Amino acid sequence: MTPRTTHRRAGARLPLALLAVGTLLLSGCAGGDSADGGGSTAPTDHTLRLGVLNDIGQPPDPDVYYSGNGLAITTNTYEGLVRYEAGNHDTATIVPSLAESWEVSDDFTQYTFVLRQGVKFHDGTDFDSSAVEASFQRRLDVDAGPAYMVQGVADVEELDDHTVRVTLSEPNSAFLDYLASPYGPRMISPTVIKEQAGDDFAQTYLSTASAGTGPYTLSKAVVGDGYELTYFEDYWGDLDPEFTTIELPVYTEISAMQLELEKGDLHALLASVPTASRQKYLDSESLEAYALPSFQVGVLYMNPNRELLADASARRTLFEGIDWEALVSQVTGVGSEVAEGYYPKGALPSDVDKRELVHDPAALEKWVSSLPAGTPIQIGYSAGSADAEQMSNIIAAQLQALGMKATVTSHQASEVFGDFPVHPEDAPDVLVSPGTWPDSNNAFMHGHVFWDPDGGLNHLQCSDETTTALLSEALATGSDETYMEAGEAAYDAGCAPTFAWSTDFIVGQNWLEGVEQSHSIAAPATLDFATLSVAEGTAASE
Repeated sequence: MTPRTTHRRAGARLPLALLAVGTLLLSGCAGGDSADGGGSTAPTDHTLRLGVLNDIGQPPDPDVYYSGNGLAITTNTYEGLVRYEAGNHDTATIVPSLAESWEVSDDFTQYTFVLRQGVKFHDGTDFDSSAVEASFQRRLDVDAGPAYMVQGVADVEELDDHTVRVTLSEPNSAFLDYLASPYGPRMISPTVIKEQAGDDFAQTYLSTASAGTGPYTLSKAVVGDGYELTYFEDYWGDLDPEFTTIELPVYTEISAMQLELEKGDLHALLASVPTASRQKYLDSESLEAYALPSFQVGVLYMNPNRELLADASARRTLFEGIDWEALVSQVTGVGSEVAEGYYPKGALPSDVDKRELVHDPAALEKWVSSLPAGTPIQIGYSAGSADAEQMSNIIAAQLQALGMKATVTSHQASEVFGDFPVHPEDAPDVLVSPGTWPDSNNAFMHGHVFWDPDGGLNHLQCSDETTTALLSEALATGSDETYMEAGEAAYDAGCAPTFAWSTDFIVGQNWLEGVEQSHSIAAPATLDFATLSVAEGTAASE
């Protein structure tokens, strides 16, 4: 996974002298057969025990949080005006949340929402029209990664207590997707925003407490130790949840989480399930494994700010010289497939976003032979991702066999999100990311975060003026054809091309029901906890 999901202290450069591609076969890492070590009985205390790997990376503040593990917290404590429909769907459908209905002007500049009545925030404040502008303004004030989603809002007009009209400064066909995104604007109590403002727009307060309308409140938040959610008794939804407490202790090793899952002490793994263990879980009788629809993609970042890959043709040659079909099959084959388009699967109609991955090893060999013997290349990956590490080593071995001096380096999230975009000339030549994802389903939200100069996931600062212009045009019109042109332009520029489409792989105890129905295609590493249940006859007292 990318730093959106896990991060660990960076390791040293990895020696490659003894590396042989044949030793890295997936089957060689499969591990033991402990998945059927007995399982567990369902809890009777209404507590669901999960866990997060290497903490969540950022405070669970919806205007700050832009990573992965913490979505389990933010998506269950906060709600937006709309959301993506939960369920095991291959496509994303926008459905009501705190807005019961809406209208969109023909030119995509005005969005009118009729708000749900009878909703309370966690602090007891009633939800009404005033919360929309207050929440949008706070996101602008905090000005973190997801702030771009409201930067085009010119005016929020309260037509009555439960009707608002949002006017944009320019047409935006993706605005509803902005609002539905798991990173989209969430409604926050105006009372808390005002009374807890301090000098940081209530960021200190919301790092350990929640002020949303979601079915759970944040009852514990201790960095390095864990988090806890408690069911919100005044929640507006007609729910009678099985689980009133969600425990999320912090782990530093996925192997420890797997051991506790297999012993029955953890009830599910929502993320970071090693590819090498997935078939074991699929075959298990005591555990249930799910490969759920997702917008996750495999991306190869290439750095134009270093001499080796300054030219777009060199970047394309490197990308096309790798046998992605073989690599994906070998490393991430359980739950992944080779990407057949420029965007995540389903972001555009399949008959529009069509592309075959080119494999041209002869061109790669010719390019390498044109370089001085022993030309160095640094291949980076996000620390903690076994799949990314394995892919990086295989790519490095291929390049070494051609005569390059390849080194593989691991990097912390703070480097990838902080240092790399600021000083890309000091970043690796290549960053391998087999499991990352855009902010939402809309094709613009993929193109923007990966390809635009100010994109939140454009870690190595590779952009192209033609691509940016086409994305802007498509945003205004919603044209699939223009999005396709933007994808082709980005590929020609060699900026973060996709090589894989991946599922969201979750493993749970076999008594845990409702996993598929509680999952959203756009939100990895989380479920709607209030709609999970326990299979009849599986609790210890039954």
